[in-house]
Amino acid sequence: MKRVFFVLFVFILPCLQGCLGASEEVSDQTIRLATTTSMRDSGLLAELLPAFTAETGIEVDVIAVGSGAAMNLAKTNDVDILITHSPANEIEFVEDGYAINRTTFAWNRFVLIGPNQLSGNLTESMSSLVLENKCFISRGDSSGTHIKEQDVWRNVALVSNLSFINNELGYHPEWEGYQSIGQGMGAAITIANELECWTLSDKGTALFRSNNIELMIQEFESPELVNPYSVLLLDNDKLSETTLFRDFLLNSADLINNYTVSNQTLFESGIPLNSV
Repeated sequence: MKRVFFVLFVFILPCLQGCLGASEEVSDQTIRLATTTSMRDSGLLAELLPAFTAETGIEVDVIAVGSGAAMNLAKTNDVDILITHSPANEIEFVEDGYAINRTTFAWNRFVLIGPNQLSGNLTESMSSLVLENKCFISRGDSSGTHIKEQDVWRNVALVSNLSFINNELGYHPEWEGYQSIGQGMGAAITIANELECWTLSDKGTALFRSNNIELMIQEFESPELVNPYSVLLLDNDKLSETTLFRDFLLNSADLINNYTVSNQTLFESGIPLNSV
């Protein structure tokens, strides 16, 4: 248990530092981007942002949080533009007038990662973690990944006799092996690796971290695991600059499609089939 608290502290401290830094003054040629931690932790932003700055002269100040937290920052006018991966919440966000529009520019899939491969389809595999009393690391941060995890658990509930609960940690099984950390994707993967647990991850971050962990990536063909990333424009005094950034993302198919780790593509540009 002490090891769990130590690992959590290691990842909480940088997040606190990042939040404090978000209030600093920025120049007129800088836009504040609230983005999912998976977009950062996959390494894709490190490929895209220097190219955007070289093309436009505009710097991008990145605040990496879960999708829900990113939208909250937009509601309080603390950021200029968003990249999120929580489609239903994004659509509601636009309908409620917090964003001008929503444009999907890239996608990948969610995957399950853990110390060994599981048998069966997605719901069978997730059920087996509970039935065999394994451990599961939940981000627990209202991120797009956390929301998707809850959707998966709801599907498990439809076909199993397991006991579920809906509380401050979200919808999940009543199970001692369920550990909610309230942290980003990179932290969830590191903790899962340290404790030999399973976690749900976007494929991009899982591949980016694959050379530094012992966990195995398990993919499923379930349509529910399609993971679109969208840029949301906000009506503010940085709209001309953020529109340039949105257009840059839409025109960066080559950069996105050619971003690989160990010869594996982490993202696909454009809009996936059966996407909202």
